[in-house]
Amino acid sequence: MAETANGVHAMIETLVADIRRILREEPAGDAMLTDLVERLAPLAADTSWIDEDLYETDAAQGFGISILHEEPGDGFLLETVCWEPGRGVAPHDHQTWGVVMGLTGEEINVDWRRTDDGSAPGKAALEQAGETVVTGGVVKTFRPDDIHSIRNASQRPSLSLHLYGRSLAKTDRSEFNPLSGTVVPCPKRVRRAG
Repeated sequence: MAETANGVHAMIETLVADIRRILREEPAGDAMLTDLVERLAPLAADTSWIDEDLYETDAAQGFGISILHEEPGDGFLLETVCWEPGRGVAPHDHQTWGVVMGLTGEEINVDWRRTDDGSAPGKAALEQAGETVVTGGVVKTFRPDDIHSIRNASQRPSLSLHLYGRSLAKTDRSEFNPLSGTVVPCPKRVRRAG
């Protein structure tokens, strides 16, 4: 895969330009998400752009986040996440739309439904609403209030591509504990430039 002078793959630069165009031309909604999914699909079909450093993880959090592109201001975020075997994250929301596409390995993505009215501070009742095994080319889309958890139940690392409407590091999100019925601010994650 040819690289530009600044080390960013030409494939990623083209993708970023296409994402900008889609976001400029379409209102947020199902049609926009469908178009974004179609534009991301070639990156799962041809994984030659994936560098080994995208598999680097932070042992304390059990996964590694590599930023491929972060649009200035409050713009979109494109990143990969590599999950260590047996690791994952608790149920959480994103407070923005999102698209997650499997690249290599296997992740179990669990959807959760909130069953309370949200009126009690620090409390939240959840029930499991579905489960998707995200492998190469399998896609999950999210709306701002969707809640999901992720775990890598396999014996090898998994890698997925994530596109969000805005930077998660600048977004106040929530993390849920279905067993205790509590909700707390989502911790900020360790990220690195890809």
